[in-house]
Amino acid sequence: MTDTDVNEDVLSAMLDRLIPAVDGLPPAGQMGLAPDVIRLAGHQKRFWGLFSGAMESFVLQNPSFVALDDDEQDEAIRSFEADSPVHFGVLLDIGYIVYYKEPAVHERIGWDGRPPQPDGNVMTPWDESVLENIRKRAPFWRAV
Repeated sequence: MTDTDVNEDVLSAMLDRLIPAVDGLPPAGQMGLAPDVIRLAGHQKRFWGLFSGAMESFVLQNPSFVALDDDEQDEAIRSFEADSPVHFGVLLDIGYIVYYKEPAVHERIGWDGRPPQPDGNVMTPWDESVLENIRKRAPFWRAV
């Protein structure tokens, strides 16, 4: 899969409007996430088809998107969402996936990002007594 058909400037501008600045974090497009969004979409053929189709459709409908002011960009995105909800959803979902992988975002939301095991959720010790009734049953299978 190739990113040659994806306009990275348009994608960055869209990401800025979809995931705006918050606290000390810049908007998603200014965080330089567009290449990662393209790369993630390209990992699976079914996502790439939807993603590249969404970007192509958006650019065809909004050829001067990058030059529009914020309100005009918001209106173009709202119109795209209303006209192409599946394509819009793909762009938004992949944008969120990449955004929430960022260490700066983890820090802002207070998420340490480590897996729950082995250092996370403490499990109670195994209680062998839960198998007591099962062990008393006669086998219901045939030995082979």
